[in-house]
Amino acid sequence: MAMQSRNSSLRNMVKAQYNDQQQHMGAAYGPYGQMTQAPQVQTMTIDDVVVRTVALVGATFVAALLTYGMVGSGDAASAGTAGLLMAVGGVVSIGIILFSIFKPITNPFIAFAYGIGQGFLLGGFSAVMEAQFPGIVVNALVATILVFFGMLALYKFRILKNSPVFTKVIVGAGFGIGGLLLVNLVASLFGVNLGLFAAPGGDPTTLQWIIAIALTLWAAFSFVLDFDMIEWSAQNGAPKKYAWAGAFGLTAGLIFLYWNLLRLLSYFQGE
Repeated sequence: MAMQSRNSSLRNMVKAQYNDQQQHMGAAYGPYGQMTQAPQVQTMTIDDVVVRTVALVGATFVAALLTYGMVGSGDAASAGTAGLLMAVGGVVSIGIILFSIFKPITNPFIAFAYGIGQGFLLGGFSAVMEAQFPGIVVNALVATILVFFGMLALYKFRILKNSPVFTKVIVGAGFGIGGLLLVNLVASLFGVNLGLFAAPGGDPTTLQWIIAIALTLWAAFSFVLDFDMIEWSAQNGAPKKYAWAGAFGLTAGLIFLYWNLLRLLSYFQGE
């Protein structure tokens, strides 16, 4: 449910924030020629986003290793602790994702809370999947990296470009996917299986194959919006704090892509 740019209105919010900042700066320093001190406005760069993304992904990976080791150890106490961490991480990260739909994540503590929470959840679930399908975790990780850099290359060389139509399609599909996942989650809490996703090792139906492939494709193509948002923000002097919003979007996108690739690979294993 990592919403495209993971914040569909982020571009307008960055612009409004920047304009507001300029107005307040003028009021604080006075008109040009009467300034007592030159204003210092720190703006974000693409390097800022890269550094923050590496930090968030690193925190996610470390948290995942913790619960992965606990679940894989075979110790009942460790597995119980991992289950608790996974539950807390799941609740926290879902809450942050829902919050990010309405307001961009520019607070590093919230961004790290999301990454660590998802890491706890990913690590435990990945250990279960690895025990059932040896090698699937490495394959999913490699596939996630290849897809991400493949999309980055396609965007870098302008083979894939963002456009108003492309944005509407990805954003509209994203809200549809988010609603679908939320309904499925609520139904599962009441013990109702909507049949949208096959159990690991099961025999997926045609609908389940279509959903898994569609989610994976959406996760991949949504990076185009992230790259475009980050590039636009850096070129237009967005405040430096928005580098965290860009890093959060990329991290959430990578996590969502990994989840779906892991599911898709398990479908192949179940064949």
